Amino acid sequence: MERIEISTPEPQKVLPILRDAIERQKQLLAQSLAQTQERVRQLAADLHVDPDLLMAGEIPHSEEQDMDLLELEGELELLRHLREQLESLERLTLCP
Repeated sequence: MERIEISTPEPQKVLPILRDAIERQKQLLAQSLAQTQERVRQLAADLHVDPDLLMAGEIPHSEEQDMDLLELEGELELLRHLREQLESLERLTLCP
């Protein structure tokens, strides 16, 4: 695991601020993740598609569904990105 170093003249004041900021960011990511998961579920149900098959390129884009399928693909990509960010923060350790 690599380290990131932050220099400050008042580490006892900064450390709680950093911890709070990280926890708040985790909460925001978790909320965004839940909302995006619900959006993916709803879009997939409305379009009658399996998101995994869509991302594997196994679902053809008909002209009448093309924009909706692209929206679902975008939401799936956002979901992946949010998960990665949350996982990164969950593995983070602050060392005083």
